[in-house]
Amino acid sequence: MNMVLPMISSRFSPHPWGIPSAPPTSATAKSYSSSCCGFVCPPALSSLANMPSLSTSSTATTKLHSTNKSYSAEWIDLLSHEAYSSPSTTLPMKIDPPRSGAVSFSTPSNDKIFTFAGYAEIDSASSAPEAPPERYAVNDLWQFVPYPEESTSDENASWGWTKVLQREDDEYIPGPRLASAIAVLPSTGNDDNKHENSQAVLLGGWDPQTPGTGGIILDDVSLLDLDSLEWSRLYTTSANDNEEEVISTIPGGPTSRHVAVPLSIKCPEKNEIRNTICLHNHRCEDHVLLLSTTTADGEGENVVFAQWEHQPTTGDAPSSRGLHCAAPLKNKRDNTSKAMVIFGGAAKDGVMSNEACVLDVRTWRWTRLHCGGDGNDSVPSPRAGACLCPLDENSVVLFGGATPGENGGLVGLNDVWVLHVDMEGGKGKWHCLSSNQNSVGDVCPPGRNAAVLSEIDVEKLLPNNIVWKQEGVSSSADDEKEECVDFLLQGGWYPFRKTYNDVFLLRISCK
Repeated sequence: MNMVLPMISSRFSPHPWGIPSAPPTSATAKSYSSSCCGFVCPPALSSLANMPSLSTSSTATTKLHSTNKSYSAEWIDLLSHEAYSSPSTTLPMKIDPPRSGAVSFSTPSNDKIFTFAGYAEIDSASSAPEAPPERYAVNDLWQFVPYPEESTSDENASWGWTKVLQREDDEYIPGPRLASAIAVLPSTGNDDNKHENSQAVLLGGWDPQTPGTGGIILDDVSLLDLDSLEWSRLYTTSANDNEEEVISTIPGGPTSRHVAVPLSIKCPEKNEIRNTICLHNHRCEDHVLLLSTTTADGEGENVVFAQWEHQPTTGDAPSSRGLHCAAPLKNKRDNTSKAMVIFGGAAKDGVMSNEACVLDVRTWRWTRLHCGGDGNDSVPSPRAGACLCPLDENSVVLFGGATPGENGGLVGLNDVWVLHVDMEGGKGKWHCLSSNQNSVGDVCPPGRNAAVLSEIDVEKLLPNNIVWKQEGVSSSADDEKEECVDFLLQGGWYPFRKTYNDVFLLRISCK
């Protein structure tokens, strides 16, 4: 049943985005002359700001208060012995070689975290002084293995990032790429096994191939079973009368620098929940693409079919862009989706944005949020390649990205923000929990873009002796209970300078 999928070059080649030019549409946009925003054509490196220094001696905590909620952020460097109460605790394993532009995904219960592909960096093989590092696309799969609390000796504990060995009889593995998108379709399993039958769907990306060629933009669609960790292709039924099975590709053609968000949409008229993936790319100015799957019996194996839908949208849609970030908003009551939030990104000409837009998935109407912050300038700077994750029913958390430097070039960011969304009023409010910083005494990851940030279940995956700076803060019995959401940071790079494989934990607390 496995067939060879031809690699299709973008009609906009050799540009690696595959997106048309788009003029700036926001008064808050800033322009940068590089057309690829930190992935291909290096700017003048001499004009970049100094890279942040890093200390592992303490944690950094910042609190900001709003009318309704108080948020705080804390970073933990899991590669520092000072992060644990026991100095003999084994440190987690790292991904090697380091990479940027990967994709990360988790099981619905956040007890398994994976990362796939990316742009790997190794030291140059050249003996020339100050030779730049070598970079190349990869297609390896890594899983974050939990800390073995039952181990008889901390020194024998092996945990952290572990490469998944693909079996020799695996007939299909997606090829090398970066700037791809992946999303996990919600589980069909029971409460005892919430990731049973969960599927991660990989969509497109860019394979740079030989340096200087421009590479190719991909339109392939691949599926990873999160139980067997085996890859397969998705199929569709041809439009011919014979209903022949053909390999599914992304409608509209090859794409990269796009986003994909899992949605569970309530359909009252059918009294059912529709599980789908929403893809947004540079072509989605009046629509989004929805992908759902069905399984049918094949010859000796099950065949997964892709069902694509061109979903029209209305309202004030985001302008054509790539390298933006997105996250869903869910109803706390039943965990169904109510909206998708999109932030930032850049047009093909490099104009970056700090717009935040929300798509109501009940009406498919876009709203460009009118955003304010805790101060006159308290909104994130325009940026590309940032991380955005859901935080609670009406909020998302933003980390990092790259923004134009004052004297040219790109500056990697390490700031942390929370955006609270008022869908009814069409407004957003930003809270800066940790500003972009390079002070030596703070524990925070160096500035970067093209990283991945994933929600993590710390009780299931991490040692139970992590030292939190915020723990032990006194509170009265009348105080509201503090809720915490934890995220694992992996990879990314300070554009054209350094790629990272550190292991940082971010805790966002709210009460």
